[in-house]
Amino acid sequence: MDIDRYRKQYEAELDKDARRKPPPPGRAVTVGSADESKATAVDEERDLTERVASLVVTLLDRKQPVALRSAALNELSGLAFLGPRFAPFRADYKQALRTLAVDPRKRLRESALELLAMDKDPYARELLVRGLEQADQAIVSDARALQLLGYDDHGDLAPLARRVFRRATGSTREEALRMLATDPKSEKLFSRLLKDKQEMSNIRRISASGLQSLNPSAFERAARTIVADDSDYKEIRATSLAALAHGRETRDKAVDPKLMEVVTKLSNETRSPMLRASCKRFLRATKQ
Repeated sequence: MDIDRYRKQYEAELDKDARRKPPPPGRAVTVGSADESKATAVDEERDLTERVASLVVTLLDRKQPVALRSAALNELSGLAFLGPRFAPFRADYKQALRTLAVDPRKRLRESALELLAMDKDPYARELLVRGLEQADQAIVSDARALQLLGYDDHGDLAPLARRVFRRATGSTREEALRMLATDPKSEKLFSRLLKDKQEMSNIRRISASGLQSLNPSAFERAARTIVADDSDYKEIRATSLAALAHGRETRDKAVDPKLMEVVTKLSNETRSPMLRASCKRFLRATKQ
């Protein structure tokens, strides 16, 4: 955006308002009159126009301190909730965010991208996808890009998320799996990860949630095996059991005697507070 052009545009609008003719002679403006209310409204709109112009100029001025530019962005994002009053400035505000999305300052760049992503902005989506496909084009980390793309409900992002998952490590793998939670083609992936004792606990927990959402029956079969497996990790057994309890609380289903026996025994023998709490919740759910 051309900052000088933007400033001149709003200064012209201010001058135009300032040249408005005063009320005709002899026409008094009394407190509470229609003329006074109109004048007040004009003043308020002039103040808003001037304020928005000043904030945009500050926001896009890379010579200003990051803290000052960030404060300007926060105020602008608040003003954007004014509804119709902010409508005249929305296009320029959106363009300012797009300019800021490639700013050298990471803090400002990520804030602008988040605001754009929440608005499902196609330009922000393009930037984020390009960064995931081409590392040298990335403007945020892969994990952050996936988080922001999570605001977009387009199913065509699933293949990209799977590719990122296969090459990624750490938190990026987790974010990729979260994006796949509604992708039917990822059911087998979630099932495999949930059953893999060599996987990180966070990956298995996310997989449990994903599989439960995509195929509740497949999740229940896997969860029962995990709960009964004394060699599996306590936190994963607790997570699986808590999910089974939640499923039982939300729908009627016959109680499995073998599972009841396993859970009752586990409740009496385990030293894990988390696992014991999951057992108690499950047993309560079976009595409803």
